[in-house]
Amino acid sequence: MKKSSRLMAVLGAGGLLAGSLLTASSASAGQSNTGGTSVVAQPHLTTAQDVVRQTSSAVTLSTRGGVATTLASVTVDAGSYVLAGNATLVYWGSSDYSRCTLYAGETVLGGAATVVGNPAGAASAGTGVYAATVAVHGAVSSTSSTTVSLRCQHDNDRDSAPYVDPTATLWVHRTDGIGLAKQ
Repeated sequence: MKKSSRLMAVLGAGGLLAGSLLTASSASAGQSNTGGTSVVAQPHLTTAQDVVRQTSSAVTLSTRGGVATTLASVTVDAGSYVLAGNATLVYWGSSDYSRCTLYAGETVLGGAATVVGNPAGAASAGTGVYAATVAVHGAVSSTSSTTVSLRCQHDNDRDSAPYVDPTATLWVHRTDGIGLAKQ
């Protein structure tokens, strides 16, 4: 058997195994403790009011530290929403802490930070990478319409600034309500 044929046979077996695991997982995921109803079949998990916003091109952040740049935003009606966002930050200058945050109006709902840039740069903030993806999550309940947004910034003033790769994403999912887990 040729080397490429053996590789394809192994990949085929891996695909068969992965497909079997996915099928088994999917079958077991449909069970619940409330009479065997499939959670996936519940109509309220997705709605026509779900919104996804993505950037179509790179967005350069401000050279000023601490100045947030809005990547995506949407105004939503009164209600409860679960939010998610992600952005890939890229920087070739001296490393700096970069942060992405979800907002409802000016209220912070969730955020994430990383260090991007050259760790050997003259004004480096420490060890970092040249590109990093951050994911943020949050939730909001409001009695009136509100604007939710995904914004990113970096900490220190720079001659140049990090940028965010295209397809940074803000996802807004309407839900019946938001409860907090008791600790």
